[in-house]
Amino acid sequence: MHKLFYYIAFLILINSCEYFKQSQPVDAVVVVGDAYLTNEDIENLLPDHYTTEDSTIIVSGYINNWATERLLMQNARKNISLSQQEQLDKLIEKYRFELYSQAYKQELTKQNLDTLIKSVAIENYFNEHQKDFKLNEDLVQFRYVQLDPLYADVEMVNKLFKKGTVDALKKIDSLSLGFKSHFLNDSIWVQKKIVFNRVSAITPANEDQYIKDNKYWKLEDSVGVYLVRFNNVLRRGDNAPLSYVKPTIKQVLLNRRKLNYIKKLEKDLLDDAIKSKKFQIKS
Repeated sequence: MHKLFYYIAFLILINSCEYFKQSQPVDAVVVVGDAYLTNEDIENLLPDHYTTEDSTIIVSGYINNWATERLLMQNARKNISLSQQEQLDKLIEKYRFELYSQAYKQELTKQNLDTLIKSVAIENYFNEHQKDFKLNEDLVQFRYVQLDPLYADVEMVNKLFKKGTVDALKKIDSLSLGFKSHFLNDSIWVQKKIVFNRVSAITPANEDQYIKDNKYWKLEDSVGVYLVRFNNVLRRGDNAPLSYVKPTIKQVLLNRRKLNYIKKLEKDLLDDAIKSKKFQIKS
């Protein structure tokens, strides 16, 4: 296996690598200036089960990218001014601190933050900011059943559908394996485009005729027979219902809680450092 890696590396970099330094490990198989890859580095790239063809593709691609990055870095060090290099190094160091700090804060947040947002908090936020929750699209509460035009007992399903009681809808659901499609939970709000996607007999061209509060329709087209019941319709610009924006409010409150937690974490960290004299400002 080691011979295979050496051979691949040799073919790819024979024109790029001009020398091996004595300080490099004995098993270094790819060298670009002072940088090198060992057999172990290359072996770690490969998945548990692979073919010779897989290994060739994976290793050659990685080595080419690795070599290109290091050659670009070496040329950059030679051709970019020292002042610009210092600026870049400062940015790199700043980014390094930010990465570590962010990872640390995320880990502490994951371990310690209470993510349970109570319903009363969501309702209070909704009531206080209701004017901010305006719909940017139409919503509907509806149910429907799509039947094949040759379905054996359309009228029986239709009677149950129009009845609309809990027992009637349960009965319909028990028959649903024979339906082309259905949706019976008319207590939730959905986007109007769901109607167009599910009920092909209703389109943007004729929606004003059908999509209305408290309306039932039995429609047919070449695809099937549709039983449709609209409970309520909300239009763009109307106040959004709480149930529809609840997930958004929950995320807003959770983000606020995270920010407060991180602010307290940073303040406590600074206070503790001052108290223990780890952080001092010398006059």
